[in-house]
Amino acid sequence: MQAVGLGLFLMLLPRAGRCAPPAAISCSQGLACRLLEMDVLCSPGDMVLSADPVLVPTHMRMESVLHCAGASECSPCVRVELQLAVLGSPEEAPGEGIRDSRGKDALQHWDGGPLLSWMLLSAWTNPSSRCVAMEVRLPRALARPNQTVGSVRFDCFEVALRGLVHVTSYTSPRYWEVLSQTHRVSDCSWPAAQGTIRLCQVPKVQVSMGPEEAVVQVQDVPVGQNFTLWFYRNQTRELKGLSPKTVRGPQNYSLPSSQLLPCLCLQVWPDVVDSPRTSLCPFSQDPAAWTHLWAQARVTLQLRGGMLNCSVSVPCAVSGELMPCWRPKSARLCHELPHLRQALTLSTKSYYEFQTLQPHPNLCVQVRSAGHVRLTQCLQEGAVPGRPADLLLMETKDPQGNMLLCAMEQGSCVPLASSTSMGVGVGALEQQLQQAVREGQCMQVWSAEGSRVGTGWACSLENYLRARWALAWMGGLLSTCCLLFLFLLKKEDLKGWLKFLKEGYSSEGALRGRRALILYSPDHAGFERLVSTLASALSQLQLSVSLELWSRAELGAVGPMQWIHAQRLQVLEEGGIVILLFSRGAVARCTQWLLRVQGELLPQTEPHSTFLASLNCILPDFLAGKAGGHYVVACFEDLLRPADIPELFRSVPIFTLPSQLHTFLLALAGVAVGREQKGSLKKHAMWISDSLQRAICECQLQEPEGRCPPPVCP
Repeated sequence: MQAVGLGLFLMLLPRAGRCAPPAAISCSQGLACRLLEMDVLCSPGDMVLSADPVLVPTHMRMESVLHCAGASECSPCVRVELQLAVLGSPEEAPGEGIRDSRGKDALQHWDGGPLLSWMLLSAWTNPSSRCVAMEVRLPRALARPNQTVGSVRFDCFEVALRGLVHVTSYTSPRYWEVLSQTHRVSDCSWPAAQGTIRLCQVPKVQVSMGPEEAVVQVQDVPVGQNFTLWFYRNQTRELKGLSPKTVRGPQNYSLPSSQLLPCLCLQVWPDVVDSPRTSLCPFSQDPAAWTHLWAQARVTLQLRGGMLNCSVSVPCAVSGELMPCWRPKSARLCHELPHLRQALTLSTKSYYEFQTLQPHPNLCVQVRSAGHVRLTQCLQEGAVPGRPADLLLMETKDPQGNMLLCAMEQGSCVPLASSTSMGVGVGALEQQLQQAVREGQCMQVWSAEGSRVGTGWACSLENYLRARWALAWMGGLLSTCCLLFLFLLKKEDLKGWLKFLKEGYSSEGALRGRRALILYSPDHAGFERLVSTLASALSQLQLSVSLELWSRAELGAVGPMQWIHAQRLQVLEEGGIVILLFSRGAVARCTQWLLRVQGELLPQTEPHSTFLASLNCILPDFLAGKAGGHYVVACFEDLLRPADIPELFRSVPIFTLPSQLHTFLLALAGVAVGREQKGSLKKHAMWISDSLQRAICECQLQEPEGRCPPPVCP
């Protein structure tokens, strides 16, 4: 009767007529199993109920293995393992089925023999499928209803690399639910596949950089296997002039240095359909490749519907920042506008719109990447309203709602009283400029809406300068008369004074174009006036000075740490110098900082002071020995002894003021100072020393141990 049932089973499940690869099944101890057919036509059908216990698969597990015909001739396949259990009474079977009375009679005939189960494994992959028939026997003595009794394993279903296989399992007739599971085979990164699967045996690629070309070496090409080598840009998947090349054995390929870009990559793969590919991008960190990238990049400014638009074209995708900046007429540097920088990823062709900016001839856009300005593009003069000689002002409000104006210089907002914009002091014009802003005579560059800073205005100084020049001519005539009168009184002294004017402030100055950042501790109002006196004197010598006292509006908007970090970075990038101006308060704060316990809260200080914040930025340079050439230390000799300055800061030159003012100015000017400029700085030092001495005396009067007699201070 069993033979008749098996024959009926095979008739119902005919052979597929295809040649199947070698396969095998195995089962755990106590079970007997054999493979019936490798290719049959199968279907789950309806579930039936059995009055007697039956052997059914309850769980399925799959894993990727290798099927090998030789040591290096392997292919991936999927092994299937089924956990088997004895299904008890019909009440415990899930769902409703069709009672198989004919099957029940057949099973009753075998009451004294083992439990027999015919099981099917159906595997589907795109574009083929396979169904395997197995027979499993369990001795009746080992049957335990509703318990796992062992397992059966099938080796195996062949699947391609990266292939997906869907396997189902059930009995015939079906006494239990259909088991279903999906499994994906790994790619050539699978350790078992490397060295055993022919498709995964790709050659090695090594790149050697030369001064004019790069050499790509293809090594370890398997014998008898052809490969394709392809160069491409990783975001466009194309590269003109470099078509795929066929590799037949070890070869070298040369690439001109002009074609090297950070996104230039290569792929190599065997000449087999749907084969895996090995990718390599060897130039992503090469400095020469980055130089070629920025040489091919372009930035364009244009107006669309009255709105300022910017387009950036780069051959490779790169992260960067767009920085709107302001470059006055005949200026070399473009000063960044505060809080308008945009971080972005530049693609092959990118477009950006500045909604808060109004077009002006002085507006430019810079592209910054990896900490450096790579591209700069400005609007053309005459293409938009405004004059290149306009002065850029920023309008803010004080707590009472009154208008405050400051001039944008070197990326900072400087009070008009201290501004030397365009080489002209504009402090005396503050009232006129405020009136011009109120009456709409100035052009709005950016609006306060949506901005973290105030409104920007471009104001013309032409009318005011003409009036000032008229007054200057009248003053000049009066001065000439006075000079002639003095010439008659004291001819020799007049000659010396005229010579000083000729060599002094009338010259361009040795400090012109240099930039400096002054860091100090605001001990009290008298010391701040002293620091302002020094900074103003340096500004008169055409040194661009950044000072906390002059940037309180911006400091309040961004915070001390962000302000000092941005100022220090700009000064060092432009070859400037940082001046550490020590006082008793600075020494006390610095000592407290250096001796603080880790985890202790920072000491409290004034809300606008940057001195403690500056220690975070400058201490790493001193601790690493990198402060030389970038920092100088100074103190006022009547207020602090040089010996009181902490030892850490003595690795750079220390100047006592005003006695060493001349050498201090020479240090700020740098090495490129001529003999005439040295003489001019010496005369300036004499004039500045008088101003500093008066300010020092006023400062001493505000200190508890000040000993400067009041009559000496004017």
